[in-house]
Formats: sequence, structure tokens, C-alpha cells
Amino acid sequence: MNVEKISISLPKDLYKELEEFIARKSIQDRSKIFQVALRNYLDENRESNEIVYGIINLVYDNEEASESLTKIQHEYSNYIISTLHLHVNDRICIEAIAVKGEKNKLVELNNKLGQTKGILKARFLISFPYEKS
Repeated sequence: MNVEKISISLPKDLYKELEEFIARKSIQDRSKIFQVALRNYLDENRESNEIVYGIINLVYDNEEASESLTKIQHEYSNYIISTLHLHVNDRICIEAIAVKGEKNKLVELNNKLGQTKGILKARFLISFPYEKS
């Protein structure tokens, strides 16, 4: 395998947390953790017009965000395949939105959702690039 060796700086508390995690999980290759994290970061942030499938995961305050979320989802209805809605408690909800479309448009949708008042978390997970059969 062709590799480049690099050096990174971490805050001490993050380094300590990483070392404790590695010890608990008996992980032998620290580099693998960074490789996976970096691939995920690049996948989620690389600009592209390719067609992808994915999940947008939201955690939000229903009283503050519900109306705006519905409006945004209707604006992007061509990209939304399905939604799953869970009630955590009287106010907090989790929503998983299955999406398919141009990656740039799905990133745009995730960003709009994430900027909505009452959103506690918005994360776009690209599950699969779409391949025509």
C-alpha cells in the first residue's frame, strides 16, 4: 500500500479521549481511525454533481422548528424519498430523511435544515453513489 506519513496536532483532552478509546476497543492501528474519519469528512464535504443516496439526520426542538422544517422539505420534495420521525420527549424529535439526488443539492438541503431555528443537529450521511443499471 502506498502511504504518506503525516503529523497532526490535537488538543490534549481530545488526544486523551482517543487514547482511552483505543485502549478500551483494543484497536491496533491508530491510522485507520484517521483514514476512516478523513474519508467520511471528504465524502460529506467534497463538491460534486454526482447522484447519491443518503440520510439526513436531524435532532430538533419541535416547538421551534417544525413549521420551518415542513416548508423546507416541501421545497426539496423531489429529493426526499422517505422520512422517519421519532419523539424523544414532549419537545425533542429525531428525523431521518432518506434522500436521492445531486450531491450539491442534498448538501444545500442539509445546510438549510441545519440553519433552521430549533435544530440541534443536522448531519448528512452519504450512503451510496447512484449507479444506473
